[in-house]
Amino acid sequence: MTEATAFRCETREELISLLFEAAELEHGLSCSYLFAAFSLKTGPDAGLSPSQSECVARWRGLIADVAKQEMLHLALVSNLLTALGAAPHLDRPRFPQESRYYPAGITIALRRFDERTLTRFVNLERPDGFDVEADGDTDPALSPSSSGPAAPPGALREGAEAIEEVSRAELTTVGALYQAIEDGFEHLVEVRGEEAVFIGAPVVQAESEDFSFGELHPVTDLTSARRALQVLVEQGEGVQGDWEDAHYGKFLKVREELREARVADPEFDPAWPVLENPIVRAHPDVDSGAVVGDELAVMAMDLFNGTYTLMTTMLARYFAHTDESPEALRALADVTVGVMFSAISPLGGLLATMPAGDEHPGTTAGASFELHRAVALIPHRRAAWATFQERLAELAVFADRIADHGLTQAREVGASLRELALQLADHT
Repeated sequence: MTEATAFRCETREELISLLFEAAELEHGLSCSYLFAAFSLKTGPDAGLSPSQSECVARWRGLIADVAKQEMLHLALVSNLLTALGAAPHLDRPRFPQESRYYPAGITIALRRFDERTLTRFVNLERPDGFDVEADGDTDPALSPSSSGPAAPPGALREGAEAIEEVSRAELTTVGALYQAIEDGFEHLVEVRGEEAVFIGAPVVQAESEDFSFGELHPVTDLTSARRALQVLVEQGEGVQGDWEDAHYGKFLKVREELREARVADPEFDPAWPVLENPIVRAHPDVDSGAVVGDELAVMAMDLFNGTYTLMTTMLARYFAHTDESPEALRALADVTVGVMFSAISPLGGLLATMPAGDEHPGTTAGASFELHRAVALIPHRRAAWATFQERLAELAVFADRIADHGLTQAREVGASLRELALQLADHT
């Protein structure tokens, strides 16, 4: 993939650890991109000219497509994990999230669409060998916050002198992280052989037909693992200088168009004044984030977070299923996608327009993407499917209660959740 130098994984545990980091990175990026897309203005009250509305709609669609590809990347990483015999990893840190193992000290945050946010995206997706831009150098979220990643957790070393440190110069892009993962697969196969490395059951591998991801292929050997990793890098940063259609090139194009639009109209602001890193309530393990105070917005955020948590739990079951039939798995995938488009997406756009409360005058709430503590794989099929139907019904009732409090748009969300519960019931 790249010529980056990275530490070499000596054990399965080390490689799984790196893949966990990759899963958290892809998950976090997808949420960050969706948040920016949700923040873009729409509707008759947006105050945009026809040409500006056309631009904003195009940007929203492009960023949403990039977020969808990040979901594909998370699915590919899940396939890589299950190929090693591990469970999928769909948990992640709260926002803003930072890790010593993220390239270049990356901090992933929830921010409204603007030039600064686009500059973050450009630098997050930049190809290997590209330096952080001058604008990015002044952004704390793109500045190294530690001396650099050591060997991953689970490393077996004979002594402190044998721990292989990796400098920031060697692990500075997402591509370099995936190069470390590819190197790990190659080394383990060289030492142990493919059959001993790829011990996961092939039947649990996700395929494109269930999620309409043309690039989602099973991982069962080193060749298919390399193929998955190639997709991860090419869609993000491009390869061999061809990055115009990759995420990096797309964000560059949107930023240039925004700059041109601001020159034509200096007052043009395409996004609602959404809070940065909004949260429903303070968490004891997080010392940042803006707590939303408006009661109706908080209720809508709770509904959003409940559906987001449920969708994540269903994905975990899909990627680690046991005795579901192909038809049942397809139904589970359909319902998961249905939750995204009939609940998460409309609520995310709606929250970007709702007031954040008296504590934050002139700002709106936004979708906080807060995961409940209950996000975990439900290992037994009967219990899993019963839980999913139960939770969909509970969320539908809560949506109706929110509608009764004045947010009439929640009524449609509730109706959709009930329909999705019925789709699961047909395969229980």
